[in-house]
Amino acid sequence: MRLSTPVRAIATGCLLSWIGLAPNPAWAETGFVPVPNGKLAFETCGGGTKTIVLLHDGILHSAAYDEVWPTLCQRFRVIRYDRRGYGASPPAGQPYRPVDDLAVLMKTLDVPHASLVGSSSGSGLAVDYALAHPEQVDRLVLAGPWISGFDASFGFIFRALKLLVLYKLGLTDSVARDPYILTRNAAPQRERLKALLKAHPGNLTAGTREQPPAAPAKPRLGEIHVPTLILVGQVDIKDVQEQAKALETAIPGARREIVPAAGHLMYLEKPKDFADRVTAFVAREP
Repeated sequence: MRLSTPVRAIATGCLLSWIGLAPNPAWAETGFVPVPNGKLAFETCGGGTKTIVLLHDGILHSAAYDEVWPTLCQRFRVIRYDRRGYGASPPAGQPYRPVDDLAVLMKTLDVPHASLVGSSSGSGLAVDYALAHPEQVDRLVLAGPWISGFDASFGFIFRALKLLVLYKLGLTDSVARDPYILTRNAAPQRERLKALLKAHPGNLTAGTREQPPAAPAKPRLGEIHVPTLILVGQVDIKDVQEQAKALETAIPGARREIVPAAGHLMYLEKPKDFADRVTAFVAREP
C-alpha cells in the first residue's frame, strides 16, 4: 500500500520520536494539500507531542523561515505552508478565506491542535483562526503583527503603495532597502530577501483574492484565552509597534517583547533569537 504524502509525513515524525532520534530537517516531507479549487504546498518535519504551524507574511512565502526551521524541528513537529499564490502554491482562481484553508490543512495533516506562529499578515491569520477555532489553538506567537480591524495610517499606506510600485518596476534592490523591513547593517539578509522576491514575483500580489474574516478581530481580542507572545522588531514601523502594544493590552495575559537590532522580518535577521524565543514559549508548561 502506498501512503499519501501527508500520511508519510505524520508517520516519519512519529517514528523519529519513538526511536529517540532528533528529527533532521533533511528528512522533511513535502507535498500538496488539496483545498477547494486549489492546493497548498506544505512541508513538515520533527516529532513530539507539540506541533507548531508557521504562517508567513504577505511578501515572502514559507521559505522565509529557512533559518528558523532546523532549530524548531529538533524539538517539535513543525508545519509550514504557502498560502495561495505564494511560493509553490498555485494562485487562487476565485476569492477564498485563508482561515478555511488552514482548517483544511490541519485536518488533512491530522493536527487536532497546534501553536500558531505568524508573521505580519500571518499573525492576522493566526488570530482569526484562534477566534474561529479556539479549541484547535494551544498558543499564539504574533511577530510584527497586523490584525484585522486595525486602521493603517496614511504613512503606512503610502509606503505600501511605494513598495508595490518599486517592485512592479523591477527595482527589487530599492524594495529590500526599506528601513523597516530589515536594519541598515543586515546586508546578507537583504540579499536573501532580494533573491526570494526575484524567484517568486507573484508573492507581492498573491493576497489580492484573500477574503477578510466574517468579523474583524480587533473588537474580539478579549475572547482569546491562550498564552500569547507578541514579538516586534526594534526598528519596525510605528503602525506595527502601536498595534503590538494594543494587542498586549487587549489579549488577556499577552506578553510583548522587543527584538533588538531587528526589523519587520526578524526571523530573517535574527533567526537564532527568534527560534529560541519561540521554543522557550511553546515548550513552557501552562
